[in-house]
Amino acid sequence: MTRAAPVRVGDVIHVDEQNYCYGVGSLTLRVTAIHRVWQHDDGLWVEVDGIPLWRNGYEGMERYALIRVGGIRRPPCPANAGTTP
Repeated sequence: MTRAAPVRVGDVIHVDEQNYCYGVGSLTLRVTAIHRVWQHDDGLWVEVDGIPLWRNGYEGMERYALIRVGGIRRPPCPANAGTTP
């Protein structure tokens, strides 16, 4: 059975370090692609591609992230309210 994705392409999401693989620090990401949603022993996870966004307005290079659904938060406006590189 295919699960509905908890995010959509274009969404801006924020996740703390313990809620995504792989990276250091929190991550604010504009979702550009959704690959799949799957159940793991510790909860539901979603595989996405996205553009990292930082507080200083910088947009990083598109990257892959495996994100725990329960750890997804919506950042405050403006959308580039993530951490600085």
